[in-house]
Amino acid sequence: MTRIVTRIACLITATTPASPTTPAETVEPLPATALLQVALAHSPRVEDAGAGRVYLDATGLTGLFGDEPGLAARLSEAASRAGLAVRVGIADSRIAALAAARSGPGGAIVPPGGDAFFLAAAPLSLLELSRELSPKLSDDMTARLARWGLRTLGDLTALPTAGVFERLGAEGVRLQRLARGEDGRPLVSWRPGPRFEESAEWEWGLETLEPVVASLGELAARLCAQLARRGLAADGFAWTCRLGDGRLHEGALTPAVPMSDGVAVGRLLRLAIEARPPRGVVEGLTLRARPVRPATAQESLTERSRRSPRLLDATLNRLVALVGTAAVGTPALLDSHRPDAVALEDYRPRPDILSRKGKGRAVRGPANVVPADNPVLALRRLRPPAPAAVTLASGRPVALRSARLAGRIVAGVGPWRTSGEWWGRQPWLQDEWDVELADGTLCRIAHDGSTWHLAGIYD
Repeated sequence: MTRIVTRIACLITATTPASPTTPAETVEPLPATALLQVALAHSPRVEDAGAGRVYLDATGLTGLFGDEPGLAARLSEAASRAGLAVRVGIADSRIAALAAARSGPGGAIVPPGGDAFFLAAAPLSLLELSRELSPKLSDDMTARLARWGLRTLGDLTALPTAGVFERLGAEGVRLQRLARGEDGRPLVSWRPGPRFEESAEWEWGLETLEPVVASLGELAARLCAQLARRGLAADGFAWTCRLGDGRLHEGALTPAVPMSDGVAVGRLLRLAIEARPPRGVVEGLTLRARPVRPATAQESLTERSRRSPRLLDATLNRLVALVGTAAVGTPALLDSHRPDAVALEDYRPRPDILSRKGKGRAVRGPANVVPADNPVLALRRLRPPAPAAVTLASGRPVALRSARLAGRIVAGVGPWRTSGEWWGRQPWLQDEWDVELADGTLCRIAHDGSTWHLAGIYD
């Protein structure tokens, strides 16, 4: 009995989005819809992988389109007629087809059974761990493989499977098989979903921003009404303004939580479009919503109510309009011992009430509450640290002068030296002292090799 070999074709767009310096009016979105139409015209099973990439089932298409080089040429010609420049790769598995599509200007065709040999020289990044694993597992796996010195998929497949399982578990074995092209997952057939889109046209055009904002609010109200009737919400909105000179002005809004309140969405859209208004006469306006099904949650009768998502989202968008997206977010500690090494991540709402363990039961309340009969000394860190001038005697600090504090040092403990990242481009080193001033103030001072600064004050 002859086994039928599954063949998969991968289509990727050869064009890339415009650079961040390109004016927004001239940037066109990746033509995902057109790419899907090209694939659906040649195969009944098509998987949309996003980011200008689709996979299609190429098994059994020889009778319709000829051999596989002929199929690849036909797909390229059809995409060209649709205004797309694509690369085509054909192989037994998704990952090999993707590698073949990326291998050259026009792509490549991997012969049946040749995926493992073709993938051996491919970079390890082709596994796309962020797609295959959860974010935390992806970061851990990437760090481990990098520490092992693995660079290509062939390096990973050459490792003994038993050892991979002992150190990386079942996920490691699955990734090793994937690196050989052993991917038994069937294609997830694309199905058109409900389209939530509203448009408005004006024969003479709108020259001022206020009527455009009002029309955007009306379109948002109609879209939210459609979403509410289906029990849905939207986690993203995008609009397109067709200007009088033929240009397109596009924008997008991503609320902190999925929303279906037309009034609230209209207010957020007003803030977003006022922050970057269209430059020209607006002749047409289209608003699109990305539907999601919100998770249902029952509020507890014993806990205080959480903040309103609508008010929270409105506040966040006002802040973004004032200071920009790069200055709004949630502080997150970086993987470094450098003091105060933090970065801003996208804001994600968290529960207001934290839980901590008590004696035999969970206690509701702040996790850092300290009983009154057991006081502790807390260091209030200054961010950023305040510049200071420190006088030394026999290598020990004896006087401090800064904008916050000044005085004679009567006692001190230290130094404690911390350092790190000496292997990188920005190594750091500092010596810290805990000192007491003549007036009884306790503080921490630090020296980074060139300057002194006041790092914090004890409460």
